Amino acid sequence: MQSALKDLRTASIWFFRGLKHGDWLWLVFAIMVASLSVTLIKQVGDSVQQSMLAKAANSLGADLVIRSSRPIESPILRLAESFNLNTRQTTSVVTMAFANDQFQLISLKGVSKLNPIRLPAGQHPISDDFNSGVWLEPKLFELLNLKQGDDITLGKKTFKIIGQLTPNSLINPMAQFAPQALLSLENFEQTQLLGPGSRATYELQISGQNSAVLDFKKQVEQRIQNSQADSPLPWTLISAQAPSEDLGKTLDRAWFFLDLSSLSAVLIAGMSILIASRFYLRRWQNTMALLRATGANNAKMMRLFAGQLFWLSFFSSIIGALLGLLASWLLAPTLTEFFDPFILSSPWQAFWVGAMSGMLVLWSFAWQALTEAIKTSPMRLLKSVPRQQSLIHWGFSLLLITLLISLMVGWDLLMWVMLGLLVLSLVFWLSATLLIYALEKLNHRINGWKKIAISNVLKEKGLLKIQLTSVGIVLFVLLLMTFVRQDILQTWQNSLPENAPNVFMMNIQPDQKNEVEKILAGFDLHPTLTAMVKGRLIEKNGMTMKVSEQASPRGQRLLQREANIGIMQQLPEHNLILAEIESSQINGALPSVSVEQSIAELFAIKLGDTLQFDFQGQKFSYQVTSFRQVEWQSFQLNFFFIIEPFSSEKNDSTQAYLPISYISNFYLPESTNTKSSTSTQITQNLAQQTPGVLLIDVSAIMVQIKDIMNQATWAVTGLYFFTLIASILVLFTATLASQQNRLQNWFLLRSLGATQKIITKIGLTEFVLTGILAGAIAATLAQITSWLISTFWLQKAAPFSFELWITSLTLGVSVLLLIAWLTQRHFLKLSALQLKQIIQN
Repeated sequence: MQSALKDLRTASIWFFRGLKHGDWLWLVFAIMVASLSVTLIKQVGDSVQQSMLAKAANSLGADLVIRSSRPIESPILRLAESFNLNTRQTTSVVTMAFANDQFQLISLKGVSKLNPIRLPAGQHPISDDFNSGVWLEPKLFELLNLKQGDDITLGKKTFKIIGQLTPNSLINPMAQFAPQALLSLENFEQTQLLGPGSRATYELQISGQNSAVLDFKKQVEQRIQNSQADSPLPWTLISAQAPSEDLGKTLDRAWFFLDLSSLSAVLIAGMSILIASRFYLRRWQNTMALLRATGANNAKMMRLFAGQLFWLSFFSSIIGALLGLLASWLLAPTLTEFFDPFILSSPWQAFWVGAMSGMLVLWSFAWQALTEAIKTSPMRLLKSVPRQQSLIHWGFSLLLITLLISLMVGWDLLMWVMLGLLVLSLVFWLSATLLIYALEKLNHRINGWKKIAISNVLKEKGLLKIQLTSVGIVLFVLLLMTFVRQDILQTWQNSLPENAPNVFMMNIQPDQKNEVEKILAGFDLHPTLTAMVKGRLIEKNGMTMKVSEQASPRGQRLLQREANIGIMQQLPEHNLILAEIESSQINGALPSVSVEQSIAELFAIKLGDTLQFDFQGQKFSYQVTSFRQVEWQSFQLNFFFIIEPFSSEKNDSTQAYLPISYISNFYLPESTNTKSSTSTQITQNLAQQTPGVLLIDVSAIMVQIKDIMNQATWAVTGLYFFTLIASILVLFTATLASQQNRLQNWFLLRSLGATQKIITKIGLTEFVLTGILAGAIAATLAQITSWLISTFWLQKAAPFSFELWITSLTLGVSVLLLIAWLTQRHFLKLSALQLKQIIQN
């Protein structure tokens, strides 16, 4: 025991002595970069994530919403109370309001609390004392010529108008087809609008601590799952993490990029440590050989040198984590300009993850070199002894890397990330071996300074493989992040273009079609009116589609309700055709139907299948002729099913008797001050001339979605450039850590009389060759990986990119030449005597 303590004390003395002399400079820098990067990305990432979720929750009005077609039972309320969650109950129904001798279709909502339980920062709550009256959406004041204090009749009760209130409508934009009126649940009951068969929507809105909300959500999901066998609960969960399908994808991709940034920073720093640690430990080998010759055993050697690495990892990681928190604190005022609200997360988790990452990254990438160095033979004092590598130590390094990566990604992704890294490393290693073999063959056929340059590069093949693998992985990570960032931003921009439709029209009856077109033409609007019909899928290939046989709640809901089914001769251009039936398989007796991709996968529908729909009691069959990919977040007119228009040659009576209506959408410029009044005038004209036609203005919802996407864009872009800078710094560190060998080579060349020009060519060739070789490998793997991500994650085509190869080679050579210019220009100009003095020091 005393011997062990003495060894640890000696290790501490050696460490601080080496630190004082600058022996650990570049390893300290590499560990600090890793710890700082992880801490900064973790802290900023968590803050951005909380800010974006707060933005979504503010738009949603809650952290979680349970929506049902039946009243939500008291046990759920008690469950929410047991988690100390805030709750708000609502009941909504579509009805007619009467005021000033006018009728207006409205969405009447009874609420237990007037204010949403999630209020945006800076917004003051309104008094909940609203039992005496009703609050109206501003648009209703214009439509019915109302002012505060007027009377309005709702059902069998007349109420005073207390004021105006803008509702939250991000949950389901298309559900807000009528202006909204709010009143208390007690007053809602007095209207007597609810009766047997009433189509009402019930909601329970939840807010509170994130962990409590997640635990509550898990229990509710479990209840929904347990009810599937007997009586399925008609509940839909809507979370601020995915308030709609488009925002869910946006946020998921932003979180993915945050994880990728953290993982990239650690791997890049690890590559630097992998190179630098071998040079530092090589310096120790003579000391180790001398200790071994004096009788030191493996345990003593491990305590002496592992102790120094412990102090190195501990101090460097703590300092790096503190610097990361300091950097995040300095960035907070800037982030406040881009994120509203901006929530600075608690720093302790980021500090702990950053410090642990710094420690683990050293041990993960330096362990193998340490164990090799400890086994140094005393014979090394007399001659070079080949090193033997142990699979056990490689396995331990792999275990440490797994633990390190588990701090960056969730356990559900850990296996795939580790498998990807193993395959990636193996491919890089094998590619490096083949390229080294090709260089050896090339070296036999050239002469002069080129032969000397390549010989220097091939001098230590094991080190060259590590360098090619390390630089290649760094370039690969940068290329991958570049690709993912570009595709994420492009996907978001394409999902909501500048002139995306922001007004929708529904429930246009066939006899109203011409009149509606005239009304719109009066405002210089000429949208296409698309025919549609409400129907329910009931059979596939003659087999009844039963709700009880569907495993997923989504499949059960879709079979229980009617869907809007488009009627078109040509499929819309904004839908991507994924597959079409061959002409020889078309059944001429049946009209065709095109199915959206996710619906086809959900119900196992194949090309050529026969689907039967129930259109308000009428049953008609169609043949599946194509599958489509639909961008639901585009605000275009999209349908799960698109059927062929009526033809007298197919199903003689098919669409001739279908209860069709028309739907349309168009864009009203946001910049005009008259947009609101134009929308109101159109609504009034429609109400007077074409009763029942609904106009839905979704511009407010689109602004909310764009705000959240813009925040995600800033987060993704900022983290990308930070990772790029960290990559250059780490490569810079790895270059300086291996500087000793280069100085010895140049000293020898100077001593033999080589000119400045020759030495410069030889010196730069190493960096150019490494950049070209690593860039070629990285480009190959990046092309394959980008294809996999595009196909299976972004769900889009990924053609071969020649630009990716040019970018990889250019980036590899340019970055390494930049580093060479910064780190080597001084030494390349020194004389042999000056180089000798530097080497000796």
